[in-house]
Amino acid sequence: MQPEPLEQVVRNVDARLTRVEQILPTLATKEEMRAAIAEAIAPLATRAELREAIAPLATKAELREAIAPLATKAELREAIAPLATRAELREAIAPLATRADVAEEGARSRRYTNVLIEQVRSDIGLLAEHLSAVMVKLEGR
Repeated sequence: MQPEPLEQVVRNVDARLTRVEQILPTLATKEEMRAAIAEAIAPLATRAELREAIAPLATKAELREAIAPLATKAELREAIAPLATRAELREAIAPLATRADVAEEGARSRRYTNVLIEQVRSDIGLLAEHLSAVMVKLEGR
C-alpha cells in the first residue's frame, strides 16, 4: 500500500473510534440492563400466582356437565313449532274491534243513554203532574 492511502485509512478509523467513544458513555451496562429488566418484570404474576388465579375457573368437563341439561336447537324448534306465527296472530285478531270501533260504539252508547235519560225524566215529569193532580183531588174532598 501507498503511505498516503494508509494514512487516510488510519484517520478514518480514528474518526470512527472517536464517535464510538462519544456514544459508549450513553449505553447501559450489563448491571443496569439487569436492574431495568428486573424492575420491569417485578409486577408480573408468577407461574404459581397464575395457577392460583385459574384454579377456581371451570374445566371443560364441568362446562360440558353444566350445558348438558340445556335444550338443544332441535328441542327448541320442536317446542316452538306448535306456537302461532305472526301471520296467524294477525289473522286471528283481524275480526276483533279496533280502537276506532270501540270509540264509535262508546259514542253511540252515550247517545242512546242520553235518550233513555230524557225519556225517564219525561216519565217522571208526567208522574209528578199526575201525582199533584191526584193530591189536589184528595185535598178537595
